[in-house]
Amino acid sequence: MYRNLVCLWLCLLIGVCALGQKVSDSSQNVIGTWEGTLDAGAAKLKLVLHIEAKDGALVGRLDVPAQGASDLPIDSLSIAGNTLKFEMKSLGATYEGKLESNGNQISGEFRQLGQAFPLVFNNTSRTATKGLLTIRKVAAGGHSLNLLVGGEGSPTIVLEAGFGAGLASWSTVQSNLAKFARTVSYDRAGIGQSEAGPKPRAAKQIAEELHLALQNAGLGPPYVLVGHSFGGIYVRVFADMYPKEVAGMVLIDPSQEAFDDWTRTHKEAQRAGRDEEMAKASQGVRDESAQVSASYEQARAAKVPKGIPVILLTAMKDETMPESVRKVWAEKHEEWIAKVPGGKHVIVEKSGHFIQAEQPQLVIDAIKQVADQAHASKP
Repeated sequence: MYRNLVCLWLCLLIGVCALGQKVSDSSQNVIGTWEGTLDAGAAKLKLVLHIEAKDGALVGRLDVPAQGASDLPIDSLSIAGNTLKFEMKSLGATYEGKLESNGNQISGEFRQLGQAFPLVFNNTSRTATKGLLTIRKVAAGGHSLNLLVGGEGSPTIVLEAGFGAGLASWSTVQSNLAKFARTVSYDRAGIGQSEAGPKPRAAKQIAEELHLALQNAGLGPPYVLVGHSFGGIYVRVFADMYPKEVAGMVLIDPSQEAFDDWTRTHKEAQRAGRDEEMAKASQGVRDESAQVSASYEQARAAKVPKGIPVILLTAMKDETMPESVRKVWAEKHEEWIAKVPGGKHVIVEKSGHFIQAEQPQLVIDAIKQVADQAHASKP
């Protein structure tokens, strides 16, 4: 649970999406690219807002360059008179601003979790860039999952987020992968914009639902599975359940059952306040948390399909974990990958747990390497 709770806390910074209002004459004034700085006192973040018309409606996306995040879609976006509003439900965040009469500035407030921050967007006079990714609601057996799909080609790259996270944790990586490959990320049941699913929420149930959603979305195998943090547990179980459909795996600072065993007997690995943190999480996250032990046991029994390329990336610059504990984390990664024929272990010295946000190109390169190997070995 050590890395799982860190992942949950960081994911409060990330949002997911839907569409906006129909385009009107006044809406034309906000179409384009806007830049502003979110002033939160000690922290100041540059934000880039893209607004475009799609299928007769306004849609919006947000970039946070300093965090390596791009193409974060917005839940809803509207303009009435000279007032622009948008909302990101998973963040508990809203923005409301007034469009100046000259059409060059929007002045307003960004509100999140009861706090308000001034935020002024300036018109860059650039046309909004066209997004490569599309949100789809797909049936997964009695409930629907929120999928973000884009790109073309084979194999299909499936991105599985960490504990408590969803599709937006892959923003920069997926938008770049979609330029040369078919990609899909998603919110697991009960997380983000996906409907709640049946319990218990252990790895096999999650893998079965993902498999069904991929089929219903017309996203067939072969798959390159990419799992971050506890998502590494989920993709390993998926690969064991559907070995003939899996062409490769990339594990990004993954949770590991041997490390979980070690934490139970070492006080330095115990995190204070985790019960309080979990109490604040959504029901979907709590349902997954209740089955963490079962998911670890399912991963322990899972086998890596024979002959597939596997790359495991280990983050070493993680201030949330004591150095002595981080050393064990890396050792358990090495022990696991050493048992995978041809498996490759990459130590990432200059990144924290979210390697895909801090060093996205390294993750993109690893995925491309595995996808290329999988494609080359295809009969």
